[in-house]
Amino acid sequence: MAAVGSAKLDKLKKNILLVTGVFPPGIGGMQQYYYHLCRTTGHRMTVLAPIYGGDEEFDRAQSYKVIRRRFLQAEKIQISSWPRLLYHTLATIRTEKADVTIYGYILIGLIGLLLQLFFRRKYMVSVHGKDLLEFRRFWVLHGLCKIILGRADGVLTNSRYTKRIVMDYGVDEQKIQVVYPGVEAKFDRGEKDKELLGKHDLIGKYVLLTVGRLVKRKGHDKVIEALPSIIKQVPQAQYVIVGDGPERDRLERLAVHNGVRDRVTFINNVNNTEHLLRYYQSADLFIMTSRLLEDKGDVEGFGIVYLEAASCGLPSVAGRTGGVAEAVLDQTTGLLVDPTSIMAITTAVARLHNDPKLWESLSQAGYQRVKSAFQYQQVVKKMDEFIVLICEGEAALIGEDSAVKL
Repeated sequence: MAAVGSAKLDKLKKNILLVTGVFPPGIGGMQQYYYHLCRTTGHRMTVLAPIYGGDEEFDRAQSYKVIRRRFLQAEKIQISSWPRLLYHTLATIRTEKADVTIYGYILIGLIGLLLQLFFRRKYMVSVHGKDLLEFRRFWVLHGLCKIILGRADGVLTNSRYTKRIVMDYGVDEQKIQVVYPGVEAKFDRGEKDKELLGKHDLIGKYVLLTVGRLVKRKGHDKVIEALPSIIKQVPQAQYVIVGDGPERDRLERLAVHNGVRDRVTFINNVNNTEHLLRYYQSADLFIMTSRLLEDKGDVEGFGIVYLEAASCGLPSVAGRTGGVAEAVLDQTTGLLVDPTSIMAITTAVARLHNDPKLWESLSQAGYQRVKSAFQYQQVVKKMDEFIVLICEGEAALIGEDSAVKL
């Protein structure tokens, strides 16, 4: 079926309700993903989200309506709050006259299923990979996810990798639309920030940068373990970690154990985009060797930070796992490595340090790819067209831009 034209799309604007357990001012990739989808969509968007500290100021600055209620607090499942969430969802659907509701977490899609069965309300589910894999170990939850996905009018995935997982649940491909994360235009190349470098004693250092929550799957630990061998080949190497999380204490101990505590700089969460941009622009290489944690089903479904780095002209060293291969094209915009191999990580870092022509080639290709195919206006257009088709009862796969193809 042909994609919906721009003129027709403008005439077919829909009322959309996003029900999500994570949203700014909360911090994280999913929070930013939903934030940018909401601010960029051409449809009329309303968001039903949990209460966060500082959310009133954030909400006032938005062009769309955000309704805050007490459910899934602290970004936890909290089954006891689900009856309230069901009530608030139905009430908001009615007051906002929502044509379709998008559920930002697979399990709360159960509410969409119930409202479909009893009130014939259309619903979609947005999934990210990890949220599906982690339930495969529990046959009841696995079965519930299969029903929620199978009955959904449409499914949004953040990568083709996640799309394949959804198809493994038996969902018709025509009901699935890939909507990649995008990058804000303000992420761009720039001069190194001498003030920032001086503040963290990074002047003259070869800065390896990771931006991400400190959780095991992100692979900070493997980079720290590789640092002694990296330093032998790149003596001025300094590892800068931007982010916070439950792994912080373990990572600090690991750095001490490996004799590289002075070569690891920990920076807490950076919430301001302009401030984060300074870190990207002041780095020499982006590195995040994410890996699949089989026992937990924890995986990187895509990886927005790889695109942010590329948009600032940084090549990436990334783990060959999950949907990362769609964010970083091996030998084209970065180097993919075995995320558990210290030797592979070391070799990749040294190779990019010692080969300026390769570094420049990856930098240019990554920059051009992000600027041409991963701006939010481009990726959200696919979502908007898909929503129209869902609401009109004609779900069909929207063509993917050639620049995004692997």
